[in-house]
Amino acid sequence: MSRITLSRGRRLAPARHALAPIFLTLTLAWPLAGHAGVALLQPARVIDGNKPLTLTLVVSADDGTRRYRIPDTLEVTASGDLQAPMRLVLWREVSGPAVVNLRRGEHRAIRYTVALPPGLRGQVRLDATGIDAAPVLVTLNRLPQPGESATAAPAVAARPSAPPAETAGTTEGTEAAAVPVTPVTTATASAPAPADLRDSARLSFHDPMYFMVGGHGGANAKFQLSFKYRIFEGEDPASKSLFDNLYVGYTQFSIWDWSEQSKPFRDTNYRPSLFYYLSDTGVRNSVISRLSIATGLEHESNGRDHGESRSINTAFIKPTFYFGDQNDWHWRVAPKVYAYVEKSDNRDIAHYRGFMDLGIAYGRPDSWEFSATLRKGTRKWYGSVDAQVSYPMARLLPGTAGYLVAGYFAGYGESLLDYNHKMPWQFRLGYALTR
Repeated sequence: MSRITLSRGRRLAPARHALAPIFLTLTLAWPLAGHAGVALLQPARVIDGNKPLTLTLVVSADDGTRRYRIPDTLEVTASGDLQAPMRLVLWREVSGPAVVNLRRGEHRAIRYTVALPPGLRGQVRLDATGIDAAPVLVTLNRLPQPGESATAAPAVAARPSAPPAETAGTTEGTEAAAVPVTPVTTATASAPAPADLRDSARLSFHDPMYFMVGGHGGANAKFQLSFKYRIFEGEDPASKSLFDNLYVGYTQFSIWDWSEQSKPFRDTNYRPSLFYYLSDTGVRNSVISRLSIATGLEHESNGRDHGESRSINTAFIKPTFYFGDQNDWHWRVAPKVYAYVEKSDNRDIAHYRGFMDLGIAYGRPDSWEFSATLRKGTRKWYGSVDAQVSYPMARLLPGTAGYLVAGYFAGYGESLLDYNHKMPWQFRLGYALTR
């Protein structure tokens, strides 16, 4: 499979004959991906985060004459622990022909570079867009090197005005016009979207996790914990079978009353679930850029007895539609439609909650996100609005993670205990691990 490498911002030496055996050895040392003759070199495990990031692309002709169209830029999705993914655009470090012609056994190495944003810290995952290369993990070392200032800003990788030629195994020949051109990048192989990165681990986040504080009608706080676990991982990671994509989930939500002397929890809701989940169904068209789906059974209760007991069991289906580039500004619409399997503790809950939670969001992974969950009961104007706006902490304070979040709730049923009571509207500020 293809590999990625990072190297410091030194230029390739023009000694073509001296470097050719080195690059040929590197390209033969690691198998190439689906696009034969295109590879990115394996990175060092720890790299200098104070210097520009450089990726070295190698194209080679394994069998017969090949022509490659070399892009001016490469895109990489970089994501750190609990940090929003960032899109990095790397520019070709030295000028060269847009199309190269290689005979069998020949090769060309092209380097791309960009300044690393200061918000990236620690262990970082890199996914190359448009190249079928495995993601890699590197650790950024931002300690000043000997002779460097601790406050020195990262160098900015500029496009040189008169760069040396790239290392090559050949130049374009006069017979090149008869050989088809192979683009180095393709439209079908793209970097994982934030949804992929969120769901890549076997134990992963489920619903948003946050802690927020407000004070309308008395000081209070609300917080939520939520995880999901993939029960069985099959041999085919792209499998869509039921057993290979079966999850258990657990979400716990609490309202904490700070206005009372003992500061009690007003209500805590427990929501375990068993469901089938596909992060990407493969559905794409001119409007929908991605479609995820979840369907299964869910229990929700507040663990109380007698008159304050609340409990429902539901069967649900939740498609999530993405509109636009998920690594840029885009829309997300997620209607969660459910049927009540059992609701004996609160038989009229549909009058206030209805049969659907409509989630809507607009945002960018490394910037603002505006989201809301809307409910409409079956009677009168019963329902609720739960809205949030969030922003990555690392953009404000490098080295941090998660999100600053502001929330607004109005209507019925912020918790199960009050499903049929309209509570005072609430505006809260807080912190979220995930959104």
